[in-house]
Amino acid sequence: MKNVRRYFEDGYYFFITVATQGRKPHLTRQPVIQALRNAVRTTMVSHPFDIQAWVVLPDHMHLLIGVADQKVDLRIRKIKALTTRALPEFSYKNSQSNFSKRRRRQGSLWHNRFYDRIIRNEQELYMYTLYCCFNPVKHGYVKNALEWPYSTLNTYLKQGRYPESWQYITDAWVDDSFADYDMW
Repeated sequence: MKNVRRYFEDGYYFFITVATQGRKPHLTRQPVIQALRNAVRTTMVSHPFDIQAWVVLPDHMHLLIGVADQKVDLRIRKIKALTTRALPEFSYKNSQSNFSKRRRRQGSLWHNRFYDRIIRNEQELYMYTLYCCFNPVKHGYVKNALEWPYSTLNTYLKQGRYPESWQYITDAWVDDSFADYDMW
């Protein structure tokens, strides 16, 4: 699985999931979340992208981004590298990880790979955006998605980028809203 092939189209949205190494709950610690935000901002300057949705959970994050070129993997590698460099505790020099990771100078914060999926239509864009916002509720961290501080939901609701009804994202709301919805 080393030579993973990715399907690329210019000017599309991608849903991306990036996990921590060993699914350790590091991402919502204040120094890590700050380093991650800075890494995303820096990467957006050098390799522009639009954030449609973003949620950070303790052991993984989901990004839904729009890109104009085929360098999604470069953006994710850069975000991961910049975040790790800003946090010496996760440096390959301080890592207790295996010899192979240390030899390749890989830190201990991130899992080596990430998952991506191209968004093929407006329906998928809507559903994956909602999925990002709903994720903290799904994992049981909060009862209402508005309570989760590491998501684009609150900011984008205030900006009018998300429907007003999304302020009520709970388990019951999702069940009621999508009980008869044929996603695929």
